[in-house]
Amino acid sequence: RKEEALKAVADAGSEAQEGEVKKEDGDAETKGEDGDAKKEGEVKEEEVKKEEPKDEEMKQEVKEEEEEKEEAEEPMPVAELTEEEKKQNFRKKAVSDLTTWNLSSQIANFSLPIAEDGFDDVRFTWTKKAQAEEHFKAWLLRQKILCRMEDLTPGDWFKQRLADWQKVLAEWHLTHTEWNDPVKQAMRKAEAEHAKAKAEEEKKAAAAAVAAASAAEKKEGEGEGDKKEAEGEKKDGEEPEVEAKPEAEPKKEEAEKAEEKPTEPAEEDKKDFDIFTIENILDIGDGEPLFSQFTFEDWALLSLRLELSLMAHAFKKDAGDPDRVGIHESHLPFYYNKYFAKSFNVRYYGVEGNTDLIKLVKDSVSVKESGVLATELAEDFAFDTLVRRAEEDRRSRQHRLNAGDETARLNFNKPPEAPAHHGGYRGAGGGPRVGGGGYAPVHGSTLPPPPAPGQQFHSYGGGSKGAPYAGGGKGAPYAGGGKGAPYAG
Repeated sequence: RKEEALKAVADAGSEAQEGEVKKEDGDAETKGEDGDAKKEGEVKEEEVKKEEPKDEEMKQEVKEEEEEKEEAEEPMPVAELTEEEKKQNFRKKAVSDLTTWNLSSQIANFSLPIAEDGFDDVRFTWTKKAQAEEHFKAWLLRQKILCRMEDLTPGDWFKQRLADWQKVLAEWHLTHTEWNDPVKQAMRKAEAEHAKAKAEEEKKAAAAAVAAASAAEKKEGEGEGDKKEAEGEKKDGEEPEVEAKPEAEPKKEEAEKAEEKPTEPAEEDKKDFDIFTIENILDIGDGEPLFSQFTFEDWALLSLRLELSLMAHAFKKDAGDPDRVGIHESHLPFYYNKYFAKSFNVRYYGVEGNTDLIKLVKDSVSVKESGVLATELAEDFAFDTLVRRAEEDRRSRQHRLNAGDETARLNFNKPPEAPAHHGGYRGAGGGPRVGGGGYAPVHGSTLPPPPAPGQQFHSYGGGSKGAPYAGGGKGAPYAGGGKGAPYAG
């Protein structure tokens, strides 16, 4: 028992010592925590003191902004829609959900849903059925004008008409070249001078015959006066003898007729006639063709009249859809390339847009309010009609230029100049030689002939792709070089 009591006392003493140590440690920790907390509090107080001025400044700024807003506050504007916006049922998107190519290729299959398509029920919620069908029909017709026919192929009618035109145009080019040939012009001038001199001689001979007849008549009158005085002694009632007239009288009448013969009209009078009443455009007098004064621009506009008119008629035939009423003017380059296999660039004609180009040939083609290309010519129009209109336009333009109107001047982008060719060799597949030098256009070419004497020569080759009458390519007519190219250097 004693031992147990001593052990209990010893254990109690050990516990007491451990408690004192723990107490000391706790007091120390408490003191450390109190110190850290005190330090943190001091730091926070300093930060708060620093932030207080900033908060006051921000509050002051916010207060000033609110005061300014209250002063400048105005009533909010009310949105107003235009009449066009009010008619729109759908918001226009910046990017379409369907590509133009897909729309144009599938537009013929578009339709409103109907019960026959397998639907259990078709409801028209926004508008009534009749109004929806009318709206859809108008939309479809508009899209058929605006959408291109990617798979369009020129038909046989177009190909035949184009071939006929190229053949006729080649003949006209040759006639123009021959008429403006310097040698033949000199021959015609010599013949005209000879005819004029001969007419002057005939006129002088006729005048001399008239003068001789007048002198003979005067002399005869004097002789008759003397004779009457001598016969005055005859008896009254005796009939005087009748004498025959001299032979000078019929010569006088012939001379007067020769003098009254109408003279040939002046050169200006020959040119001033109704273009649309002449029967043969290849001979308006003395073998001169109606297009004898055509220049590079006139030939270009002549071909443009034909191409646009022919394309307008051919599209309606080749489209095979009565709802495709024509070619929209914005698609002229696309369809021009389809039909004529060449590019279409209005800048070569000195204009900025398709509508401006069409105005140059407004006597044959025009643009309707719907934007569709229309032609004034019938399907079977005569090709010489285009020449008459081109000549009329040329004369009108020339009259305006003579009057000082510079707006009538054409500013075509001509190919670069080149010296005239003298002779040369015929390339493989090139055109035949004509005259003293150069070569004729290839059969079927739509190019103008070389310029008339006195006009500046322009090379029709070497221009950019798409230029009117541009060469630039192997075998191209009027090209600036290349195997088989006529007019090659």
